[in-house]
Amino acid sequence: MSAAGPPFALVSAFTSKPFGGNPAAVAFVDVSLPLDYLGGLSANFNQPMLSCVSPTSLPSDDEKIVVRSIRFLVPNGKEVEICGHGTLAAAKALFEQPAVIATGVHTIHFKNINGDTLKAVKLEYGFIEIDLPSASPAVLSDDEKTKLKTFVDKAFGRNVVIHDIKSGGEKYEPYVLYELDESENLAGSAINASALLENGYVVNVFTTASSNTDEIFVSRMFAPSMITSPGEDHVCGSAHGVMAPYWYTKRGITSGHEVKAKQVSQRGGDLRVVWEKEAGRVKLRGQSVILATGNLTL
Repeated sequence: MSAAGPPFALVSAFTSKPFGGNPAAVAFVDVSLPLDYLGGLSANFNQPMLSCVSPTSLPSDDEKIVVRSIRFLVPNGKEVEICGHGTLAAAKALFEQPAVIATGVHTIHFKNINGDTLKAVKLEYGFIEIDLPSASPAVLSDDEKTKLKTFVDKAFGRNVVIHDIKSGGEKYEPYVLYELDESENLAGSAINASALLENGYVVNVFTTASSNTDEIFVSRMFAPSMITSPGEDHVCGSAHGVMAPYWYTKRGITSGHEVKAKQVSQRGGDLRVVWEKEAGRVKLRGQSVILATGNLTL
């Protein structure tokens, strides 16, 4: 009988519900394989993100810390440097492997294509904490804001009340952040993401204050050039690398204090957020559900 092929898992991230959160496929394959091969895998899985994780560990100075390489690919075959929900899904799949459970590993260091470390830590009650770069959003000129509002109004199909627009800043240059008035009902809005294609940014993050006292802010994210129609990312971890500094600064929240946030896409997602200002990092804490596991035959 032939040996089983590389294992994979289908995971819903940032949720405790199997059909909530953001889906991702996790494949434990040689990450040095050609991009067209890994892109083909991503297209076949047809999940919002494929996290390719090296099947063996890199050297580690601590037996309780596993170090793995990771690459992120969207279904159209394009590769991205950072994916929050892809990191969380990969950590969930790896923490659930019997060999990892047996060693009592509590921390994973994922090395991305730039050599940056994306850290994942196992917490209580099924939560996993991931650690991503943060960046304070950059101020835009009035002319740029006026231009961007035109795209937003077209996407929403109405005159949208916008309190502020900022770019993602260092490390998140392709991102643009829009704070809308809470009355805009972000969760209930039908948004034509294709109307945002020519605005000069890849990732469009819309956020409002939350009327629910349990959360500080809610959000939705659209990247129509990267994500197939309707162009929305159900739960975007990396967007919180921009939103956390924005909301912590606006609300005067102490660095290191945990707050709750919610992504209000159709599937929805729940996040616990900690911005560490001096370190330039944001910690995202969430649960995940494994829907299926199997082995590739390639």
